[in-house]
Amino acid sequence: MNYEKACKILDIDELTIDVLKKQYRFNALKYHPDKNSAVDAASKFQEIQSAYEYLLHYLECENSEDDNDDEGFSKSDKNSYKNMLFSFLNNIIINESGDSILKLILHRISNSCEKKAIEILEKVDKKITIKIYEVMKRNQEVFHFSSEFYDKLELLFKEKIKGDECIILNPDIDDLFENNLYKLKINEVTYLVPLWHHELVYDNSGSDIYVKCQPNLPENISIDNKNNLIVNVNYSMSSVWAEKNIEIQLGKRIFNINTDKLMMREHQTFVLEKQGISKINTINTLDISKRGDIVLDITII
Repeated sequence: MNYEKACKILDIDELTIDVLKKQYRFNALKYHPDKNSAVDAASKFQEIQSAYEYLLHYLECENSEDDNDDEGFSKSDKNSYKNMLFSFLNNIIINESGDSILKLILHRISNSCEKKAIEILEKVDKKITIKIYEVMKRNQEVFHFSSEFYDKLELLFKEKIKGDECIILNPDIDDLFENNLYKLKINEVTYLVPLWHHELVYDNSGSDIYVKCQPNLPENISIDNKNNLIVNVNYSMSSVWAEKNIEIQLGKRIFNINTDKLMMREHQTFVLEKQGISKINTINTLDISKRGDIVLDITII
């Protein structure tokens, strides 16, 4: 095993401890022999294990564990599908109201046959069902259900939201930075929609209104599940070497980076802490007291 091979196995471009753990969880669940019946699943799983251990050692974090991912798990059972799924869900379900119930139901579904899983979902509250639907659709390779199961899940989802209304808003990056609100008026009722949220649900005389915020962002900018801005930027070696500061413009805002803080390497990550858009508070949706980070994925060419 070597660095390049390990990164290729786990599909890692820029190695950090968070990226390593995220990619390990995803790939290990995808090829876990308890769920994946492919002939080469076991060997793939072992290869993923070896790559993870190599890169963990490379980062000199052999004794570092997530704060809450593996609490209560013995060393011998951390690689079981059940416990790896628990760790994976802890890292993708963040800032969700009722997240403990959501994780519990997802665990129960993942350890049930497909018929039983659908029966469980038929009895679950509509809002939880919708969140489960979104998580499972985004991570189909992790849950290892058949295409027929997802067809039934789709039908169940459509049945649950029948009569509801879905509205999609497209704020720009300045709307997000400025904590702008969208005034939504339906049936003479006005709702104030915080545009930095991903999705909100409002009650409207017995039916639900789903408001999804899908920002219009430049191709090099994305938002992660913690509401951090991920920005991909390229610079020439000569400009980094010659300039004392480089500017990064995000909408109307300009951020300066001292080039002395950059390393002379092709890829690196630079974080502007607490300078991004407001974090999501599911209890007080209009709370803007905490901001996320701006994570710069820098390529020097």
